[in-house]
Amino acid sequence: MSVDVTCGKCGEKIASMKMLKSIRDTVNSSGGKCPSCGQKLSTSEFSLDVQEN
Repeated sequence: MSVDVTCGKCGEKIASMKMLKSIRDTVNSSGGKCPSCGQKLSTSEFSLDVQEN
């Protein structure tokens, strides 16, 4: 299973992971902002959408 982390504002894919890792690590890997639209990413406000491939 793979997991895609996307920006809630613009839908840009921020990260794709084979294994889950903490939201904090994922947000920090992009400098705390969406690389596409600059939206600030929050470790306390996020949603999780799971799709089986």
